Amino acid sequence: MKVISAITKFGLFAFILIMLNEVMSHPMWGSSATTPPSTVEFALALYGDEWAIATVILGALLAMAMVGASYLVRDERLINLIWDMGGEEL
Repeated sequence: MKVISAITKFGLFAFILIMLNEVMSHPMWGSSATTPPSTVEFALALYGDEWAIATVILGALLAMAMVGASYLVRDERLINLIWDMGGEEL
């Protein structure tokens, strides 16, 4: 079991290093002549043709996660239910 855990940790570390190398080798990091996008350009890029569906799906997933988290946090012990209703414990 410890061997599988160690292999998984090593594989995850190697994956992160490979992804970091790929991101840092992108040609956009070398171009310093261009100006960064403004807020309006970022919003248009985020909600434009390419990312609109992904943003809506991500919003729906986050909303479902919040509803699920609020459901899991509820405390339904009898003493708390009686106290919420304003009654006295028997």
